[in-house]
Amino acid sequence: MDVTLPNTTTEAWKLNEAGLSIVPLGSPFEEPPAWFIDGRCSGDVEKAKNEWPKAPRFRWKQYQDEAPDDSSIENWTNLYPHTNWAIITGYGVVVVDADSAEAVQFIEEGTITRTPLRATTSKGKHYYFQVNPDYPVHNSVRKNKIDLRGIGGYVVAPGSTHADGTFYQWETDGYMDISDLHDLPMLTPDDIARINGFNGQATEDKPAGDLGFSTGQYPLPHDGSNLAEGQGRNNAAASMAGQLLRQNTSLREVKAILDQWNQSNTPPLSDSELNTTIASISKTHTNNNPGSPLLIESLSAPKQQFAFSHVKELVKGVKPINWLIKGFLEMDSLSLMFGEPACGKSFSAIDLACCVATGKEWHGKPVKRQGPVFYIAGEGFNGLSRRLMAWQVAHGYNLRNAPIYISQCSAALTDLGNARLVSNSIAEIVEETGGVIPSMIVIDTLARNFGPADENATKEMNTFINHIDQLLRSKYECCVLIVHHTGVGSKDRARGNSALKGALDAEYAVVKSDDTIKITAKKMKDADEPEPLDFLFQPVRLPFMDDDGEPQYSCVLQHLDPDAAANIESVKQLGTAQKQVIEVLRSLINEARATLERQGNDPELALIEARGLRAVCVKEKEIVGQNNWSRTFSALIEKGFIVQDGVHVRLGNNA
Repeated sequence: MDVTLPNTTTEAWKLNEAGLSIVPLGSPFEEPPAWFIDGRCSGDVEKAKNEWPKAPRFRWKQYQDEAPDDSSIENWTNLYPHTNWAIITGYGVVVVDADSAEAVQFIEEGTITRTPLRATTSKGKHYYFQVNPDYPVHNSVRKNKIDLRGIGGYVVAPGSTHADGTFYQWETDGYMDISDLHDLPMLTPDDIARINGFNGQATEDKPAGDLGFSTGQYPLPHDGSNLAEGQGRNNAAASMAGQLLRQNTSLREVKAILDQWNQSNTPPLSDSELNTTIASISKTHTNNNPGSPLLIESLSAPKQQFAFSHVKELVKGVKPINWLIKGFLEMDSLSLMFGEPACGKSFSAIDLACCVATGKEWHGKPVKRQGPVFYIAGEGFNGLSRRLMAWQVAHGYNLRNAPIYISQCSAALTDLGNARLVSNSIAEIVEETGGVIPSMIVIDTLARNFGPADENATKEMNTFINHIDQLLRSKYECCVLIVHHTGVGSKDRARGNSALKGALDAEYAVVKSDDTIKITAKKMKDADEPEPLDFLFQPVRLPFMDDDGEPQYSCVLQHLDPDAAANIESVKQLGTAQKQVIEVLRSLINEARATLERQGNDPELALIEARGLRAVCVKEKEIVGQNNWSRTFSALIEKGFIVQDGVHVRLGNNA
């Protein structure tokens, strides 16, 4: 069957040799992968089949500024010999995408600068231009219009095949070859203006709409050039507005976000001052990005309206609990895991994160929604990497292939601008990985990601919760797990304002005792609280040495069943002398077994006499006084730590 499929390897190398940055897309000759069907297309198989031939197989933004090396191209062509390919725009070329017969006619009538390099597509043509370093063109897509494919975008390369069977082909003037990209013309501001005119927007149009104000209503303090450096509320508002507009946030959203931020100022800016700042930055953005017009309304979400539903609609739509980890954590929930410093709460969060990302059951509890995990780490990045490596070694999983993403720094989530940066960073990775949304987001710890705000203040804690709910939890309907510290003087509650506990769907206390930890449910909003879980810190040797050649270790959690946990608790209740007697017996047994093994005999035949144990403990090591031996020995037999068979003794099940 393979001989009938187009081999796109040669075309890929031609594109690479021409100086273009390319990445592999999906293929119409294969079934879309499950992650793409479920994550990107909501289970719609037909939609997935139509979109997969245009979808990148992995994150590609790294190739926006630097083309892949030869080894990457060779690896991809070996893995995907019949796949489609994408040309990253903004790197060497920008492309005008005419997606209809009317758009093609408009361009080929000579309305914009003619280019000798074109490609035919399923519905129209791609027109290739050289990048103009003095006039950057950003990616701008408009349905059924003429798209500009520039910085941040890509186009399907010639040699690829559309889902409908159309073959993308080069169309060149006689003298033109794709290796001569430096001979291509550049798009001019007039070209962009004419394209905007075809799309129904002139470059001189100002954004309009029911924003509560008009960008032309207020006198601008400058002519649209960049704001001068300085301090104060106005400069902060200008900086936020600029960031939001560069992230393609609509003007309505910018206004709402800055209105909310402004309420925390003392005193707030007046409406006139705030609106003037937004108007000014909007004009600056339009001047700097003539090919990227401002949005008035958000394209992703309709305007919110207050409404009621009849109870019959709610009853009709009742569904079972959507578990992330059966019986422990739910999807679309806010959960908390708290404990004292160094109690193992971060070990527990890492363990949960790795299981969710790999699909491995969490200590007997199945992972129901395997998927990406985003870990917002506030401290100890070197320690975090060691713990992840220990988990990988202990469980035999290669985390290089697991969708776990660790933040490079902490995030002050009480600050709206910072919270949006976190949300947008996650959204960018979701887009680059084919639209697979996170199953879990971990915030470790609350203190390190709270910013300079006061954890005990109701208003500031509510702000923290609202930002998480709106920008993380509800956006992806995922589980958000917060790692937090205990209250002052109390191991039984998390510190900070009680608004946090009220907002939680699940809460767990982590308590450490020697080398064991216990995780106990303190709140489970919509299900029965699970039984407490006991774990042992299991040392794991890491696959490297330090500079002095010393082996390195970390730990993982080893689940203890109730009997094993009870045994450990029993051992903790023993006296010092009793513990030492058990260790002496264990040592004697091990020595006897080793002797038998050296002699070629069965080590299981090793026997220790009770009087021999007594001699070592009383006379040799003086662990127990002669008058106390009988009481100590009898107590260990009664508690099941030692078993006596005639004159011999062995370790019991509790030892």
